[in-house]
Amino acid sequence: MVYSEKAAKWVLSFPLLLFWVVMVVFPAGYAIYLSLHDVSMGQGMSSFSGFGNYLEILRDADFWHSIGFTLEFALITTVLELVFGFLLALLFNRSFPGKRPLLSMVLLPIMVAPSLMGIMFRLILNENNGVATYFLSLLHIQVNLFDPDLVVPLMIVLDIMQWVPFTFLIIYSGLQGVDPGLYEAASVDGASYWRTVLQIILPVIAPIFFIAAFLRGIDAFRTFDVIYVLTNGGPGNITKTASIYIYEAAFKSGQIGQAASASVIVAVFLLLLIPFFVKRLSK
Repeated sequence: MVYSEKAAKWVLSFPLLLFWVVMVVFPAGYAIYLSLHDVSMGQGMSSFSGFGNYLEILRDADFWHSIGFTLEFALITTVLELVFGFLLALLFNRSFPGKRPLLSMVLLPIMVAPSLMGIMFRLILNENNGVATYFLSLLHIQVNLFDPDLVVPLMIVLDIMQWVPFTFLIIYSGLQGVDPGLYEAASVDGASYWRTVLQIILPVIAPIFFIAAFLRGIDAFRTFDVIYVLTNGGPGNITKTASIYIYEAAFKSGQIGQAASASVIVAVFLLLLIPFFVKRLSK
């Protein structure tokens, strides 16, 4: 009986273990293997280079710029998306006419593929015949939204427009689980609505907030699609994220080994942050 139970555990967990090995362990191991070799697109596998690729990446100012921009972008967008998502959740956490169709409209952006969203934004913001450019011209505003001084705020705004529904959905589900008695008790004690929200409701849903921040922060750090479609990392390298840097190193420069090294460095950086988040979530 004991033997059959142990066998059943392995049999039932085998599909998940196989998926994990094929989709996580093997790609990670192969990336580390490539990072230790001089591999290029045209010449294929070459000699063992040790940590040579890592030294090249760490000496590249463009790599550090991409990491800095990615951190800044991820931090700003995650914080703002949490704030706007929370405000939207508070709005929808009450009954009002037209709530259901409006809720469906709010969730539309996260149902669109990021690359397709990038193409849509590109058409809307086109400086020659874009809809946004047209309406700005009606107001006698002549501005290039992809100007170096405006492109980073523009990328942040577009990311917020796309991913606020994601944080909203998580926080809204948390608010749905709050005991209505808390609102009633606070009202009896004479607490205002915002005092109730900030001092009672917010601490209750803090774990939900933290989960939303964790998921959205990791996703924002690996942003690629929309920014690449809109700016290709430019002007210059102003909006080049770590993902775009790795992509260009692999498929434009053809330096597969260096791209793998950059991927490993970014992965290690993220792995160092995960224990902190897991510890907070456990608490």
